[in-house]
Amino acid sequence: MQLTETSYTDDDFADVDLSGEALEGITFTDCDFTDAALVDARTRRVTFERCRFVGTELYGSSHQASSFLSCTFERAAWHDAALTGCRLIGSSFTDCRLVPLTIRDCDLTLVSLAGANLAGTDLSGLRMREANLVGANLAGCDLRGADLTGARSARLDLTGADLRGARLDAAAYVGAVLRGAVVEIDQAVHFAAAHGLLLGPEDQPS
Repeated sequence: MQLTETSYTDDDFADVDLSGEALEGITFTDCDFTDAALVDARTRRVTFERCRFVGTELYGSSHQASSFLSCTFERAAWHDAALTGCRLIGSSFTDCRLVPLTIRDCDLTLVSLAGANLAGTDLSGLRMREANLVGANLAGCDLRGADLTGARSARLDLTGADLRGARLDAAAYVGAVLRGAVVEIDQAVHFAAAHGLLLGPEDQPS
């Protein structure tokens, strides 16, 4: 399909094949991409706002400085995709295939990844403030320098994750599974405090 406009609103792109297409500087608002194919598609400075991606094939696609704002992804295939400098603010992912996924310098504020599997993914430096991570699998993830403040983290699996420099609320230290996670000393202190432990004075030599 050849896209000739720079802006689309309330358009129906269901079942459309955009595989391999290079999209740049286009805005899609309230558009429906149900069962569409964007396999190996490339976007640059493209904005998708309140768009629906149900059963959409996005695997192998790459996105640079693009935005997915308050979009809905259900059973969408994202594996082998790459996102660089993108905004996914307020979007939700349900029953999506997300790994392997390359994601760099992206803003995932208010994103819903409840129950999602991103195990082993490099999420370092990402902004994930107030994200819904309830029941998500982030085991073995690189989360160094990531900002997870305000994130909902009940039953979040952080087994073996690298959390050095990550920003976490007390709720994450209590509600998440942190077995084998790598942390810094100050984070270990916060973990202890979240569990009600008190740091006593060091023994003084006699």
